[in-house]
Amino acid sequence: MKYIFSRIFYFLVLPALIFSSCLPLNRLAYVQSEASTDPAHMQYIGPQIDNIITPGDELYIRIASADEDRAAASIQQDQGRGVYDPTFLSYTVSDDGTIKLPYIGRILLADLTLEEASDKIEDALSEYLFIPSVYIRFVNTKVTVLGEVNNPGVYMFNYKNINLLQAIAYANDITNFGNRRNVLIIREEGVRRYKHYIDLTSDELLESEWYLIKSDDIIYVEPLKRKKFDMATVPYNLIISVITTALVVLTFIQTN
Repeated sequence: MKYIFSRIFYFLVLPALIFSSCLPLNRLAYVQSEASTDPAHMQYIGPQIDNIITPGDELYIRIASADEDRAAASIQQDQGRGVYDPTFLSYTVSDDGTIKLPYIGRILLADLTLEEASDKIEDALSEYLFIPSVYIRFVNTKVTVLGEVNNPGVYMFNYKNINLLQAIAYANDITNFGNRRNVLIIREEGVRRYKHYIDLTSDELLESEWYLIKSDDIIYVEPLKRKKFDMATVPYNLIISVITTALVVLTFIQTN
């Protein structure tokens, strides 16, 4: 009977314990292709990087000109806040798509690219400043990453958009027990809120309209079922060690 038990352990129980503590690679790898796909001809057409200014965007605006003293004095008066930097100001685009700048007052920037907005501001300032130069970029955009990631939290990025994999990289990647096949994205656009689940292990991700993350998006990585049942915390090595020791003792007793 003891011999039969030891055989059952070594051929059934032990392999089951070992394999249950491991995760298959296809659960961990991102953007996998079909086996029949030719690696030399992989091309994906997805959403274009959004470079259009919309209400609610936070813009970094640097204004310079040949008449730096006059530009600095005007910006200081307009800013109205203790410490100022005439070369580094941020403005929130209002609901009507405008921002308020020195000299020119409110100017409509919504639906323009950063380059178009820069040219428009330069043209408006040219009446007041000598050879004005305007540089604009997006700032203070953020994404929230929650769930089964190594460092959940709110992360800032100075772009209009980043892609989903970049957002997850901010959180130091998904843990081994995160479900990469069912990642939730929550997006708010005006009064509407959207939920979408996406599979990070499929190369269809690269063509998805949800590949690009927008400011204020929330990403939630749910745990695998094995994590829900505390499979991640089972002390497999200790269990195997105890059972193996018991079998050795039983075998020794049996042979003596």
